[in-house]
Amino acid sequence: MESNQVVLITGANSGFGLACAKALAERGFRVYGTYRNPRKAGPLRDLAAGLPVFPVLMDVNRTASVEKGVGRVLKREGKIDVLLNNAGFVVAGFWEDLSEEDTLAQFETNVFGVLRLARAVLPSMRKRGSGKIINIGSIAAFAATPVLGAYSATKSAVNSITEALRMETREWGVDVTEINPGEIQTNVVENTRLGRDVRSKSSPYRAFTESFERFAQERFRHAAPVGKLVQTVLKAVGDHPTKRRYLVKFEDRILYWMRWLMPDAVWEWALGLTFPWSKRV
Repeated sequence: MESNQVVLITGANSGFGLACAKALAERGFRVYGTYRNPRKAGPLRDLAAGLPVFPVLMDVNRTASVEKGVGRVLKREGKIDVLLNNAGFVVAGFWEDLSEEDTLAQFETNVFGVLRLARAVLPSMRKRGSGKIINIGSIAAFAATPVLGAYSATKSAVNSITEALRMETREWGVDVTEINPGEIQTNVVENTRLGRDVRSKSSPYRAFTESFERFAQERFRHAAPVGKLVQTVLKAVGDHPTKRRYLVKFEDRILYWMRWLMPDAVWEWALGLTFPWSKRV
């Protein structure tokens, strides 16, 4: 990989974003990592003390904040070689238990945040005739499950955005790709937000939601280490040109192809084995 390239990573104050910032900086990249809450930026600042990492205050939900943050990087560096759209979170709950505000918040960050960053960096990338945008999607974009419908919907949207943007920007030398991981050992479970009525005693789905929570906690206990995902990002950064998408684990590849090849009726039957309460009656 070329060193001294400038990378902008959103959501870099913890978890996967922080791990990527460290890995790229150790390889000579100049890494600008965004954080939204100054009180939670300690790990990013600690990383910046010994590596070419530069914290940037940015709220991906606010256009003015995105434009200001990107403008600071461009003023200082004159370019952004790679944008890693990593910022995002999970809203959990059955659709009926999610309020309109819950769903809007999920799309605001996971979808519109991606678009805001892309719009902000593309003019400079097009002018230079080079650049790379890497969107962090999810295998959930292709395999929706109960409780995570809102999250899956946002990642499905990111998949379509990536596909269209990849074709739209190719003429200007800008390369767009997507990484679709499955379960990775990050702080995603701890940071998951529950929908407004998920814990309500009146919810007809409460027992099912609690069952799914136990299932998810067990799955993530045995998830792949975050380094596996970091290595995939490093590959995407180094590839010229990139592949359309990167699947992280062998299990992710199996799930991806099973979903495309398996008839819907068979797929729903298989999900019914995992989530018995979702079986057709």
